Amino acid sequence: MASELLLVEQRGGEGAGDGAHWILEGGRVLAGVDDNRRMAELRDGLLRNPGVRAVEADAGDAEVERTLGALHEPRYLEALARVGEEPVVLEEMTPPGLPPDIPVTAGLVAAAREGVRAAMSAARRLAEGTRFAYALCRPPGHHAGPAWCAGYCYLNTAAAAVRTLRVAGAGPVAVLDLDFHYPNGTAAVIAPMEDVSLFSIQAHPVTNVAGGEISPATEREVAHEYHVVPDREMYLETVAGLLREAREDFDAKALVLSLGYDVVAGDPHGSWEFGPEIFADLGRLLAASELPVCVVQEGGYALDLLADCAEAFAAGLLDDSPHLALQVPTHGFQGQIGNGKVT
Repeated sequence: MASELLLVEQRGGEGAGDGAHWILEGGRVLAGVDDNRRMAELRDGLLRNPGVRAVEADAGDAEVERTLGALHEPRYLEALARVGEEPVVLEEMTPPGLPPDIPVTAGLVAAAREGVRAAMSAARRLAEGTRFAYALCRPPGHHAGPAWCAGYCYLNTAAAAVRTLRVAGAGPVAVLDLDFHYPNGTAAVIAPMEDVSLFSIQAHPVTNVAGGEISPATEREVAHEYHVVPDREMYLETVAGLLREAREDFDAKALVLSLGYDVVAGDPHGSWEFGPEIFADLGRLLAASELPVCVVQEGGYALDLLADCAEAFAAGLLDDSPHLALQVPTHGFQGQIGNGKVT
């Protein structure tokens, strides 16, 4: 069992103008809550564990640009490059069938690019033999598609980590998205990657897909929806089943974890009722999977709980005796694996 979690820190994070201005949600315009306070809280919580070691993101500029060019369409990257300091809405660059829900600024684009650098740096450490690496980055990325931005997301950080692992020969790769929301951007960006599978768990109804219904892009995607608020056993049972199938059915050699802390009670963009301790449970399950894990930070906006959530996750991941993972029942898991269906 690994005894260290490598924390890869995003560059910058203190400049003005890189916080979210607003977001359209449920027909209402809400004040944005994605800003650098999130990273400060998460960093504090992670570093409470003596097994966490911090390093700065070090992927090179040319490597970052090549990766972005491989993941996003040129016209989209060009549009982002033209954005100035005043918030603008890119009307034509929204998810299929959905209205624009966020503005863009040059500061947000710069922060998103640094988030990609952090995700790539963490993935490269994994490819070099690190068991657990955590890209502490923002804005989140899993709603950013090939040519669209949405849900605080401008560039797809999880897909950047996936590509880095594949280029390094560390595949097949599984992506496990445990954010409260469906990873519509990640699903679209990684669909052409034949050695990459995607597993996600989210709340129903799915508000960030046209019509509210998920249509998996490939046979390598499984989207698990909860129509009721899940309890601890139900949730962990599903996670355990997805991890097992990633290893056994798709022969995953590495895992990119899109981790959202927005499943906790009181999150302004969530409605579930977990406490921070659920992340210790998840950490133990991930450790027991025996897969190398590259964590990419997604959502989580309850500032007063973020440090506790991150502390719990690191504690569970670095637990030398993950007994909880062995006790989680999996006989009731009903996932439809490998057929591109929604469960």
